[in-house]
Amino acid sequence: MMEDTYTHLQIDCLREVVNIGGGNAATSLSRLLNKRIDMTVPIIEVLSYEEVYTSIMAEDKVVNSVIMNMMGDGEGIFVFIASMDATESLAKMMMQSDEEVSDEIKNSALVELVNITVSSFLNAISKMIDANLITSIPFKITDMFGAVLSSVYMETEYFDENIMIIKNEFSYNGNRIETSLYFVPRPGVLEKLFKTLGV
Repeated sequence: MMEDTYTHLQIDCLREVVNIGGGNAATSLSRLLNKRIDMTVPIIEVLSYEEVYTSIMAEDKVVNSVIMNMMGDGEGIFVFIASMDATESLAKMMMQSDEEVSDEIKNSALVELVNITVSSFLNAISKMIDANLITSIPFKITDMFGAVLSSVYMETEYFDENIMIIKNEFSYNGNRIETSLYFVPRPGVLEKLFKTLGV
């Protein structure tokens, strides 16, 4: 469980950092779309992979995911997860239209949204802790939830056995769109962050 891994103070500080990063991402999206985009205060949990499958989402649920590597002074992988319904809503938000569009355009809109969100998020955090954090080019996968997380974990076997869940909702035109951003950190990355924050 989260409290067995990190203290409540550490999680509270982390939530504030993520909240600032999320606010920066929402501002970037709002400027791009010329419409107000809000993001809720994030829910943060640190769980083992087994706990993720039992308490967050079933392994066999088909989802759209966008994956981005974090590099520089800290390493890890961001995995953005959206259900098929949420993908549809996010695409309409990005396209600012309720008209039906092709799967290719939906996928492109989702990838661009995640690119802006994660890049803006890391840019805000980089300035806050005076670190150089950069991202790779995003790529999209449609597969079962368990297969997505397992492939990330297997390809980065030196990463932590726990996974961080940053659960947010986008709010656009009064409609909330539930999504989750997962972060798989390289060992020591979060500890370095907590040391910088003095917790």
